[in-house]
Amino acid sequence: MHHIPFTPSHKSSPYFATYVEDFTKPLSLSFRLFGNILADELVVVVLVSLVPLVVPIPVMFLGLFTSGIQALIFATLAAAYIGESMEGHH
Repeated sequence: MHHIPFTPSHKSSPYFATYVEDFTKPLSLSFRLFGNILADELVVVVLVSLVPLVVPIPVMFLGLFTSGIQALIFATLAAAYIGESMEGHH
């Protein structure tokens, strides 16, 4: 194996796993946020199609409330991930 300039060792494995973890956390958070927003919109569409005159206005306010909650959760988790990654560098 002298002709290969880089040979993987067992010492590099934890670093690779750490890098993968650092990239998958924001990806997971993005998919979670996308799924929650999509589910909210689908529920609104179904309710509006079932009862078109009564439901839309309260559901719009509920959508605004859930959007605010999702933004708070997203910001909290992102801050926790950033804080966790900064903690390891000290």
